[in-house]
Amino acid sequence: MRNMTWNECVEKGLLVKEQTDSNRAHQMRALATLRLEFWSGQRNKKFTTLKIEAYYEIIKELVFAHMYKHGYNCKNHLCLIAYMRTTFPAFAYEIEKIDELRQIRNEISYRGLTISSDYMQRNEREFKHIITTLTAEV
Repeated sequence: MRNMTWNECVEKGLLVKEQTDSNRAHQMRALATLRLEFWSGQRNKKFTTLKIEAYYEIIKELVFAHMYKHGYNCKNHLCLIAYMRTTFPAFAYEIEKIDELRQIRNEISYRGLTISSDYMQRNEREFKHIITTLTAEV
């Protein structure tokens, strides 16, 4: 599936301006923090796929927290990426990694894809960097 732009998301009503919701932003950040704490410990390699899936969920929750804090909401993951591209233009490389992670997460969730521990070794540092950066923004 191709990417969506900010304008497409707004025109289709998939990305909307709402009142800021600091409480909801706080709840999403807390959930992301809890999930990160759970997955921070060493896990057997057999859980790699679940940990990859969790990294996407953590990042998604932090982006939603940012959206709520700034009075936005969206209805799909493509518009979440569009929001990030517009809001964080200097974060282009990281947004591409998030979009890659989104696609892998979809393959895991909808097709049962299993991820090798090699993928985790090559990308985990970047995922942690993204999480740290987004946490600072929320």
